[in-house]
Amino acid sequence: MRIGIDCHTIGSRAGGNENYTLNLARALARIDSRNQYRLYVTHRAAEIDALAAGPNVALVRIAPRNPVVRIPVSLPLELWRHPVDVLHVQYIAPPFGRTPVVNMVHDLAHIHSPQFFTRREVWRQKLLLPRAIRRAARVLTVSRYCKDDIVRTFGIPAEQVVVTYPGVGDDFRPAPAADVGATLVRYGILPPYLLYVGNIQPRKNLTGLLEAFAILKRVERLPHRLVIVGRAAWLYSDVFARMRELKLESDIVFTSHVPTSHLPALYTGATALVYPSFFEGFGSPPIEAMRCGTPVVASNRPAFPEILGDAAVLVDPSDPADIARGVAEVVRDARLRETLIARGHERVGRYRWEETARRTLAVFEEIGSRGRS
Repeated sequence: MRIGIDCHTIGSRAGGNENYTLNLARALARIDSRNQYRLYVTHRAAEIDALAAGPNVALVRIAPRNPVVRIPVSLPLELWRHPVDVLHVQYIAPPFGRTPVVNMVHDLAHIHSPQFFTRREVWRQKLLLPRAIRRAARVLTVSRYCKDDIVRTFGIPAEQVVVTYPGVGDDFRPAPAADVGATLVRYGILPPYLLYVGNIQPRKNLTGLLEAFAILKRVERLPHRLVIVGRAAWLYSDVFARMRELKLESDIVFTSHVPTSHLPALYTGATALVYPSFFEGFGSPPIEAMRCGTPVVASNRPAFPEILGDAAVLVDPSDPADIARGVAEVVRDARLRETLIARGHERVGRYRWEETARRTLAVFEEIGSRGRS
């Protein structure tokens, strides 16, 4: 079977979507030597070149990167010249063509919470996503919550939507003390510190995190710094303005994007990961932190109760005082930290990229077999 995967996010520093595509492609290469894969890429990066190491994997460069041309013109032309039996995309698929599509929809945040995104992206998703979902041979998603949401919002049969939980890689594990020390020096971080990992955008609620951190400094007298790891993505000016208003400049380190290889050391050195996002379909950083033995304070909004269970302290993201309360509990209570670390270690065993790949491959084979029958 010939399987095409839209890998345009790899090399884009697009956060969770890039992480999903890269790790799915790697895991499929590890577990499947029988089928032929065509990976449609738009960037140039070392991790892209490494994907082509397998004899059954071919990289296909699609130009231009601009989705206005790439999705309706460049990618369909490539599929017409070199057909595949099934095409995997995220969110938006080519509007025409005979190739069966398996569409990964991580969440419907653009539909339900448009205030967190640029008007252009909201317009694009509202215009194109409903048709892409209804035309898909199967829809994949990352949690039971998102499956129910997709079925309810678009009125498609529940059996059309398959949950394939993302995984966490084996490279996420407690880092040696020497690696932690070298990484902290590299980024100018003085311990102790609290950690946030993810793009800087409104949905991640960094203004709420800053307000909670101000409470922790003022009321709890915490000696910690706050380290924010991730690129400034969109609508981020309020975050930097709020930091200045709260006079927190000397207590916060912005690293911007960091290589994935540096994340285990940053997680390992942190007192806690704090992740007060307003909404996530899955949310990988808390799982990565747990894998590295770091306690987690996360939002109580979907889908964190499903994904994290009792392995994290869950807080109300709309209430900075509650975020601060959760962090203070973790910082002050050594027994609680030990409990969270143990529960986190058990919890992350559920999330393996090989299992994600197996479930995804089963969908590919089901859909691909229809065209051959």
